[in-house]
Amino acid sequence: MPRGDGTGPVGGGGPGTGRGRQGTGQGFGKMRGTQAGAGPSGECVCSGCGNKVPHKVGTPCYNVTCPKCGAVMTRA
Repeated sequence: MPRGDGTGPVGGGGPGTGRGRQGTGQGFGKMRGTQAGAGPSGECVCSGCGNKVPHKVGTPCYNVTCPKCGAVMTRA
């Protein structure tokens, strides 16, 4: 049991304790950093015909239409 002296379980610190990531606002985020398509590089893939185009930073793939068939693109 924690006694208030920093000897509690590893990563169990709350806000302001500086232990672990809990409560520090430094979580892994939605993408977890290791999934394909995370980051500025990658490709947008057509959900209709499978055509691939390079991803443009700042433009979500779901806002891009396929130049071949006009379908909505998704991130690969």
